[in-house]
Amino acid sequence: MKNSGKILLICLLISMFWPVVVQAQIALPDIPATQFPITNYGASTSNSDNSAAINAAVSAANSAGGGTVVIPDGTFLSGPVTMKSNVNLFLSSGAVLQMMPYGDGNGSPAGSYPNDGTTDSYAYFIYGENLSNIEVGGTGTIDGDGSAWWTAYEANKNIHRPYLIRFKACDTVLIKDITLKDSPNVHICLGRSGSGMGSNGIISHVTIIAPANSPNTDAIDTWYWDGVNIEDCNLSEGDDNVAMDSYSHNINIKNCTFGNGHGVSVGSYAVSVHNVTVDSCTFNGTTNGIRLKSNRTRGGQDSSFTYSNITMNNVKYPFYITSWYDKEPYPASAQTAAAVTSTTPLWKNITFKNITVTNSTYAGIIYGLPEMYVDSVIFDNVQIGANQKGLITNFVSGLVFKNCSSVTIPGSAGNAIVPYDAKITGINQTTGASTSCSPTAVSYIKAVSSVSCFPDPLRGDDFTVQASNGISKVWIYNLAGFKIKEQNGNLMTHMTVDVKGLAAGYYIVNVMSGREIHSLKLIKE
Repeated sequence: MKNSGKILLICLLISMFWPVVVQAQIALPDIPATQFPITNYGASTSNSDNSAAINAAVSAANSAGGGTVVIPDGTFLSGPVTMKSNVNLFLSSGAVLQMMPYGDGNGSPAGSYPNDGTTDSYAYFIYGENLSNIEVGGTGTIDGDGSAWWTAYEANKNIHRPYLIRFKACDTVLIKDITLKDSPNVHICLGRSGSGMGSNGIISHVTIIAPANSPNTDAIDTWYWDGVNIEDCNLSEGDDNVAMDSYSHNINIKNCTFGNGHGVSVGSYAVSVHNVTVDSCTFNGTTNGIRLKSNRTRGGQDSSFTYSNITMNNVKYPFYITSWYDKEPYPASAQTAAAVTSTTPLWKNITFKNITVTNSTYAGIIYGLPEMYVDSVIFDNVQIGANQKGLITNFVSGLVFKNCSSVTIPGSAGNAIVPYDAKITGINQTTGASTSCSPTAVSYIKAVSSVSCFPDPLRGDDFTVQASNGISKVWIYNLAGFKIKEQNGNLMTHMTVDVKGLAAGYYIVNVMSGREIHSLKLIKE
């Protein structure tokens, strides 16, 4: 197929019920396959510290133009490891790379994790800065042995505990397939540098595990980073499952499962967080589901958040948007406006779509500032079932419930919506019933094979749509969302769609068959 003649015609379903979630295309590292086993550099399962051997293997791989540093089966204790460009740190299936234990602090007794030259401050376990083309992968385990660190931190909050993995101001980073457990602090951090942005990060098929009460053990944090895909991960630990902090741009989270933890968060340091998409994820027992948090000294210039195709069960606060982190003042009526500054939180353009919440404690909180309302929040086909209290909405403008969105709480729990200075449409604020529900609306969406487009690939001026039920309508859109063609199906099971004169490019086709919407792909040359 000639590149200049490629047209990808995607028969996806875009309707009032189905968002298009476009996963950002992020480059993968291209690392030579040449292997550098750490045992060739003196590593052994009997050593109390293998950091010298591992760092020597990393340096050798880098000097050779790149390569794969292999940690074989077995448990290898280590101090800090410094990554270099064009290197893959690969853990074999039976490999455990384990942090040296916390001792009495600062590297004593012998065999405990060393400090970084400052009392009660410790280097990150796996670290890289200003690098490119790096990977941490394999199906082995990185173990932070965090229990003693957590105990020490509870006794002395001045301890600066290490992260398991942190890459700062790097480009083209892949972390995949590994299991991380029991970090002393955050498990993975991409960024947090005021001096430079990172770019192009993928975290894929990663499992992160720590106890629910382990302090500050965020699974994944992003700071000062443009472009991160977090996909097919299983995250359960003691703090934010994902936290997107200042200057996190173009973050896509898809097909992830969240257990213990504080949910998927933006903030609390939330300056210039843009274009966050969370799609097709499951929350089970998290403290929060979707959380946007900041305060008058930590926010500013945030926009464009989309959350879609999500299920939550047994979540305390499924929706939590606050400009008062870390504690909201009550009553809202007693709060007065402050001057708007560059760090005033600005939450706007937030969409929740195709979300089902069951057995939550509270329906949620949306609490803006009297000087800066939370603005333009849409609940689209969202059903919230809560046990104790309705949705608190203070200082909110443009809060819209559409497409049968509802809040269900026990009759003894008060009103479904608990507002103060909030402009709300589409819902009965007392009962939580939708006032925007049409009985003829599409009942559900399917992405299966009962509808098809052919021929594939398409070289002519038309294609055929076939469905097991009658087709009522077909629409064609460009990727900017503009409709360029609409055609009635007249409930036929076969129909021809004329695309003569359609310019080369990417298109989206909506197909409605019965009360179902179906998703297909077709390539046109």
